[in-house]
Amino acid sequence: MPDLMTGKGGGPSPFVNAFDHPQLNSLRYNTSHAGSPVFMVYGTCRVSVNLIELWGFSGSKGGGKGGKGLGSSAGKKGSNQSYSVDVAFGLCQGPVSFAGASHGISGNNRIWSNGGVAAGLGNIGLNGYAGNDGQAADPVFASSDPNIPVLGYSGTCYVTGTPMELGSTPALPNIQFELTGFKAGTAGPDFPDDARPDEIVADLLTNPRYGAGFPTANLDSAGTIADWGDYCQAAGLAMSLMLDRQQACARWIEEIAQLTVSAVVWSGSLLKIIPFGDQALASNGASWSPDLTWQYSLGDGDFIDFGGGSDPVLLTRADPAQMPNWLSIEYMDSASSYNPQILPVWDQALIDQYGLRSEPSQQAHEFTNPASATVSAQLQLQRKAYVRNSYKFKLGWRYSLLEPMDIVLLTDAALGLDGAAVRIVHIEEDDNGELSVTAEEIPGVTP
Repeated sequence: MPDLMTGKGGGPSPFVNAFDHPQLNSLRYNTSHAGSPVFMVYGTCRVSVNLIELWGFSGSKGGGKGGKGLGSSAGKKGSNQSYSVDVAFGLCQGPVSFAGASHGISGNNRIWSNGGVAAGLGNIGLNGYAGNDGQAADPVFASSDPNIPVLGYSGTCYVTGTPMELGSTPALPNIQFELTGFKAGTAGPDFPDDARPDEIVADLLTNPRYGAGFPTANLDSAGTIADWGDYCQAAGLAMSLMLDRQQACARWIEEIAQLTVSAVVWSGSLLKIIPFGDQALASNGASWSPDLTWQYSLGDGDFIDFGGGSDPVLLTRADPAQMPNWLSIEYMDSASSYNPQILPVWDQALIDQYGLRSEPSQQAHEFTNPASATVSAQLQLQRKAYVRNSYKFKLGWRYSLLEPMDIVLLTDAALGLDGAAVRIVHIEEDDNGELSVTAEEIPGVTP
């Protein structure tokens, strides 16, 4: 098999010299960490390895100067020593795929090693195991000693080198793999490597093998979740998410909802996700129309006074001069070896009127392409910059069926409201059954 940095028989290397295509921040370190969490990959991601097997280290001397082991003088000028080792690297929860076809590198997913990049396991002599349940052990490992049980790492995607040729340096390379994981290809024809957010959430919550144990009957899959997925596909919000740290499942879902400008809502016993979008979309093989149906038309006879002679509808208006008009998000750019990139969006009209108002960059590593990252940033900026009016009012128990994300019409002469459409964002119920409701304007929407 070829050395990781030189072709077999002195031929051209399968790797691209890092100095030909510099990639800043591309160094990622291998680990050997017992008890570390097993990564989960949705869409297509770059995955660092965890060393799980290392044995059979050997060196052969072909002339010149050089030592015989890890502590030797191997690698010195004039050395002709060659090293190899049998090794296994754990990657992520399986089953996943090593072979993607959209990057134009021999139709295979990429492999990074010590600053170079190759395409396909076969090009560097490694063996890949997708991570199926009950998968067989590596045959070289299994035949090495019949008296020692060998693991097949059921359900875990891993890679073996039997042996891995190390060349003249007795050290493992820093190596990472591009993997095509769960739900890849569901985000529409424009994003063949990515996954649709609703597919990610449903699988993460309910998958019987590795999911969070959420009851399928309590997920509004065929209703608002599917509708949210259509919205994401039509808007171009395609994701490739790697769960690489221990974090509550609810927090992952909250991040996904925030980046798609949507809200997670409990409705009775059902979990729903509803977009804030209010314009029809049609693109990327999907179409979506917002549900702007109002539930109640509320007037002075419906409100309960807060007391103290105040108006029953309290208005809070944000100062437009303080609203953000520049927003940037950090995404993992697949075209640049999944290195983080900062993508800014801005509203030039607001900048011209009020001056630059920016916020700290937001981490959005769920995105690996600039098109989806741009859509997310623009939607978030529009919401931050133009949703300025917030209303608070109290209602009696007969309106107890209202939920967050419902739309109602407000009429209040003191505020100049005449059937204004607002969206409920928060409801609190007190001991008397009275509801304290917070709602926000829906700019540009009329009933």
